[in-house]
Amino acid sequence: MSEHGGFLGPQSMWLGLGVVAAALIGWKAFTPAPEANKAPVALRNIIVGADARTVQLTRADCMRLEDRVWVTLDDGVECIAYVASAKAQGADTAIVYFSGDIPENQLAAETQDSARTNYQRRADTWADRAGVPLVIIGRPGLMGSSGFHLLGGRRDEGKVIDGALDAVKEKLSIRRLSLAGQSGGTRIIAQLMVLGRRDIHCAAMGSGAFDLPRLQGGGTSTTNIFGDPGRRYLVPMRAAENIVKSAERRSFVIGDARDTVTPFSEQKAWADKLASLGHHVQLIEATAQPPDYHGLSEKAVMAAGMCAQGKPDQEIRTAVGK
Repeated sequence: MSEHGGFLGPQSMWLGLGVVAAALIGWKAFTPAPEANKAPVALRNIIVGADARTVQLTRADCMRLEDRVWVTLDDGVECIAYVASAKAQGADTAIVYFSGDIPENQLAAETQDSARTNYQRRADTWADRAGVPLVIIGRPGLMGSSGFHLLGGRRDEGKVIDGALDAVKEKLSIRRLSLAGQSGGTRIIAQLMVLGRRDIHCAAMGSGAFDLPRLQGGGTSTTNIFGDPGRRYLVPMRAAENIVKSAERRSFVIGDARDTVTPFSEQKAWADKLASLGHHVQLIEATAQPPDYHGLSEKAVMAAGMCAQGKPDQEIRTAVGK
């Protein structure tokens, strides 16, 4: 599994979304139309070597699986996977982590069980290091969650995770959320913020992309095959005014200036935007590993854990900015 959780360059990360979206539309077009008295189903792609298939999950199917929540939206349903470290149940505050994008060849190399085992090990390790219980929620198409991966930034992905977060929080009886994310998972955190959540105590955003799609020749796109990208995609930079003011919430935007996948200039712009709107935010320049200087998962979790424990900003900056 990719430690970086992101593999698309800044010039192609959004550009390919239109092509993938077209494929998704075709994929959904072949989904049987729901019958009036038939239970809605979530679709999960299974790709293991030569075994490529789509399975249908009813709510009953979903809830029979370990560590799943069922999310109902206006236009569909999803069965979302999660793993939790020890002591997450009933925690006053827990870190909730969202991973970035995973290359298709890595998705194909893992079974649902091996993916869950790997994420569980990661959740336990990070919780021990942070000293705070930790939950990892699988974005659509990842970690056994239903849905379609590699179409990040969609408005419905943000809404699916918003619903999943509500369900996990209720199921585990968690009171406050300290969110941590990497790359595409960071974009999810920004989407949750602009969707108006009021229970985010801390938001640690590593190596994120927050603005409009970038073109291969430079600059940004104002349209795509769907027209205004703000209609199809939930672009945090364009919706930042919707973030609820909170005297308690602290945000940490973390990036490496050498990042070749998501530009540090965009991360700085997001931090500046939050500050201009009166939100508490810290921009932290951290050190990621070559060759792409993009993987800051552990730094984001560290910041989320220290914030959850009430550590002061300067102490967090010193620890994370190494």
